[in-house]
Amino acid sequence: MTIPERVLRQFADEVGPELFSADPVSLVMHSYDATNEFVVPAGIVRPRAAPEVARILAAANRLGVPLVPRGAGTGFSGGALPERGGVVLDLLGLNRVLDLDEAAMTVTVEPGVVTLHLQDLVGKKGLFYPPDPASLKVCTIGGNVAENAGGPHCVKYGVTRDYVMVVDGFTADGRPLRAGKATLKNRAGYDLKDLLIGSEGTLAVFTSFVLRLIPRPEATVLFVAFFPDFNAATSMVNTLFRAGITPSSMEFMDGSAIRAVERHAKFGLPLQYQALLLIEVDGRADEMDRVRRRTEEILSAGAAEVRVAVSAEEQAALWEIRRKASPAMRAFGNKKANEDIVVPRQHIPATIRGLREIADRHRLNLIAFGHIGDGNIHVNIMYDGQDPDETGRVEVAIREVFDLVNRYEGAVSGEHGIGLSKKPYLPANLDPVCYDLMRSIKRVFDPNNILNPYKMFY
Repeated sequence: MTIPERVLRQFADEVGPELFSADPVSLVMHSYDATNEFVVPAGIVRPRAAPEVARILAAANRLGVPLVPRGAGTGFSGGALPERGGVVLDLLGLNRVLDLDEAAMTVTVEPGVVTLHLQDLVGKKGLFYPPDPASLKVCTIGGNVAENAGGPHCVKYGVTRDYVMVVDGFTADGRPLRAGKATLKNRAGYDLKDLLIGSEGTLAVFTSFVLRLIPRPEATVLFVAFFPDFNAATSMVNTLFRAGITPSSMEFMDGSAIRAVERHAKFGLPLQYQALLLIEVDGRADEMDRVRRRTEEILSAGAAEVRVAVSAEEQAALWEIRRKASPAMRAFGNKKANEDIVVPRQHIPATIRGLREIADRHRLNLIAFGHIGDGNIHVNIMYDGQDPDETGRVEVAIREVFDLVNRYEGAVSGEHGIGLSKKPYLPANLDPVCYDLMRSIKRVFDPNNILNPYKMFY
């Protein structure tokens, strides 16, 4: 939908030249996210305080100007793209830490605060904010809340939703809202806070959050275990949980990912294995020796090779193996299909077999890694985006991947969100009544469809 020039000028006049920009360079810089798809917006607004957000929303709602809320643009679903035209609402200017209450173990932040900066800040006080998406060095808390972001530590500590106590923001027409309470219990009415978390900018615009913190773990130990086949690796996951060990992180890489990383970074990884588990345990310093011995004993009984890292330097070196998985794939194509499916843990072996069959059937290079502890598999297909035949095979393969997810009653996304890229696959993944109720909720919150329109639903 192209915004009429007259309407865009009126909108720019109402919000003011200090907030609105149509500078060509800025437009291009706000035209893409991590999907590497490009849609140039009609303009950009950059508020620096909550009242400015209210003013922008009121004008946009009255004039029918679509707004696309945006943080750092690190999303993988196209959620920050101004599909069919629109104005990008850049929230990076709201980047203050408003309060850190060490006694209550809470922190109040604006949406533009960078996730890693927050972790470093509270860490200096002996506190811990666990959600750690892969882009934590640049992504923002606002984007994390909008997507309900996860990361490697979800298996023990949960996702962003588990740490958001209060959401402050504005409705589509500029009315202020405050959802949630800074209390440990709250049964006052419907839980609108949890509805807003993960809503991908389609229901409201956030201006601050009260986040729950926990004590920082005193010690960590990291293991890398190699397995001759994937079934042995998934069996080990269940063995550890049944033994009463809850890792703070439990990551996996399949054989293709191991070989890709070794080709890219030359770590000296053993290439004869078909699976790798990266397992972190944490807790009190006085219990780490016992936990380490027990974990190593269990791993050694089922893995072909186990490496242990205790010092921070050793652990950083082992984590690099997993972090190199994404950049290692660039050697296999100029385009990447990147899906983050979730299945119940008991169905992971069958899902991995199904993924291999899909890749073989369509002659594609598929690499799998991710958060095996919570069943979150990152499916990556590298291909030549200039080759129509290969592109067509990828499109068919992705449909089959989501059919596989539905077969095992999984979810089409665990972290990345729906946005544009997964919108076609959402109806088949949800109960039809629930899907219709979700669309109805969108209409109640945003009757003029100005907040991130055309995302998630048809």
